[in-house]
Amino acid sequence: MTDNTNSNDIESPPQERENTTRKLTDTRSGLEESDFRPDPEIRARNENFMMTIMAVSFTMIIALILAMSGLTSAFMADQVKGLRLVAWSMALFTPAALLHLIVVRIWLGGLISENIKKNAYLLVISLLGALLFLWTLSSNTVFVFAGFIGANIFFPLFGRYILSLEPPFPKTHMGSFNLTPFSRTSMIMILFIGVIVGMGIGMEDAGSQATGRGLFARNIVAKRIGMTNRSIDLIFYHLIKPYRVVEAITSARKKGVSVRILVKPGTLSVNAQDIQELVRAGAEVRILPPDTPSWLRPYLIIDKRILIQGSKGWADDPIPFQRQLVIQANLILFERIRRMEKTFDVLWDHSKPVSIPQPAVPTKA
Repeated sequence: MTDNTNSNDIESPPQERENTTRKLTDTRSGLEESDFRPDPEIRARNENFMMTIMAVSFTMIIALILAMSGLTSAFMADQVKGLRLVAWSMALFTPAALLHLIVVRIWLGGLISENIKKNAYLLVISLLGALLFLWTLSSNTVFVFAGFIGANIFFPLFGRYILSLEPPFPKTHMGSFNLTPFSRTSMIMILFIGVIVGMGIGMEDAGSQATGRGLFARNIVAKRIGMTNRSIDLIFYHLIKPYRVVEAITSARKKGVSVRILVKPGTLSVNAQDIQELVRAGAEVRILPPDTPSWLRPYLIIDKRILIQGSKGWADDPIPFQRQLVIQANLILFERIRRMEKTFDVLWDHSKPVSIPQPAVPTKA
C-alpha cells in the first residue's frame, strides 16, 4: 500500500505560517519605523519642543527641591530662612509651570478643554494655599507652620492642574521619554536632594544650639537685630558694652521696625545714656513692675519667630543666672516662642513707661 500524500502538502502549512509571521513582523516593524521616523523637519521640530519641555520640567523640579530644603531647614534650624526659601521656590515654580503649559499649547496646538472646568477645584484650592502662605510671609504671626501648610497645598495641586490640561506627548523617537515633576523618579530625587540641602543649611545656621558668649554673643545679637523686618521685643537688666546692640536697634527703628524694651528700675541708672538714645530713636521702653517673677531672665524675640536666650556677654544677670547665648528659631520650638511672646505682652501691659526729660529750650531774654 502506497502513500499518495504529497510531501509539499505536508510542509506547506508550516511554511505559510512562517511566511505569514514574517510578513506581520515586517509590517509591524515598518509601522514602528514610520511612526518614529517622520519627516525630518517634523522630527527636528518635535525634538526641539521635547528638549524645551524637559528644560522647563527640570526648572520645576529645582523649585521643588528648593521648597523641600526650605522645609527641612525650618524644622532643623531657622523657620524664617526656611519660609524665605519656600517663597523663592514658589516664585520659580509658578512661572515655570505656566511656561510648561504654553510650550505644550504651541507644540500640540491645543489643550484638554474639558479638564479646565473639571479640575478647576485643584486650581481654587492651590490658590487658597498660596494665599495662606503669602499671609504668613507678610504678616507678623507666630504660626509660621501655616505658611508651610499652604505651600504644601499649592505645589502638588497647582502642578497637577497644569499637567491635567496637557494632552499626552507623542514620542519623537524610539526610547524617548518625558520626565514630569511629579513622576516617581522626580519625587524621589526631590525628597533626597532637598533633605540633604536643607540639612546643610540648617547645620550652617546652627539653630537651637548654644552659639557663644562675650563679643561673639554681642555680634550675633546685633546681626540678628539688623535682620529684623517687623518687631523687636527685648528684656534686659544690664547691657554689656552696648554700642553694637544699641546701634543695631537704632538702625532697625530707621527701617520702621517696632521696638519694645522692658528693663528693671536699676537699669535706668546703669544704662541711662543708652536708654535715652533708644527712646530718642523711637523705641518704647517700660520699667518692669516690682513684683516681676524672679525666674524672668533677659531674652530677645525677633519678628515673633526667633527667640534668643542666654544673657552672658551682652545682657548679664548676676551669677548663677548667666547662661550662654542660645538661638531658638525652628518650627519644633514655635510653641515655646509663642509662650515667651505672650509672657512679654503680659509684662508689657503691667509695666510703666519711661519718660525721658527733654532738654530745655533756651528763651530770649
